[in-house]
Amino acid sequence: MEKNSNSVIERYKEIAGQVKFQGWPLVGDYKLGEKVPYFGQVLSYTLQTGNGNEDYYSLIRHFGWCVVFGITENNNVITLVQWKPGVNQASWELPPGGIGKIDPGASAGEILEKTKEIYLKETGYGNGDWSYLGKILIETGKYRGAGPNDHGLPAHMMMATDLKRIQGARDLNRNEIMETLEVPLDEFRSVIESGLFQEASALPCALLALLKLGQIKW
Repeated sequence: MEKNSNSVIERYKEIAGQVKFQGWPLVGDYKLGEKVPYFGQVLSYTLQTGNGNEDYYSLIRHFGWCVVFGITENNNVITLVQWKPGVNQASWELPPGGIGKIDPGASAGEILEKTKEIYLKETGYGNGDWSYLGKILIETGKYRGAGPNDHGLPAHMMMATDLKRIQGARDLNRNEIMETLEVPLDEFRSVIESGLFQEASALPCALLALLKLGQIKW
């Protein structure tokens, strides 16, 4: 089984390494347009595709993204219930999400420290033992990460255990609708199975953490 899995991975690398997967060549230069509040900056460019020259528009996101499967010393997982304009309904998520501007080449240590800082401000919890679970690319179709040459916004995923209450959670901005919901760890599988926990980066983070903790098995 492991041999077959490795074979598939090598086959993917072989396909992805083909010249055509470097993408259509850029015609001329990128052009930066207006900034869109809370989202980023418009990027316009022309690619020479199989249909000829085609104009494209993307958004550059100027911030880092990280979600944390955080478990308190009382064995509760910290989650957020939040309303966002784009979703236009309650969304069940993991904090913190946006962690502010970071360089595209930021080290794992820099991302960790920034995440801890924002997590503490949002939830009031800190310390504990932190581990990196990996990253996924979200918003790959029309978003370009933190710069014109970044393709897709990388969502980093972490797990933190034995978190302790250090301070009160931050006061909400007046344009935010959000509540914190602590979920007992042994009930989190039912959260996944409910189909209500759908946020693109939170779900794989939770699944990876639960696998690592032995709460679910592959």
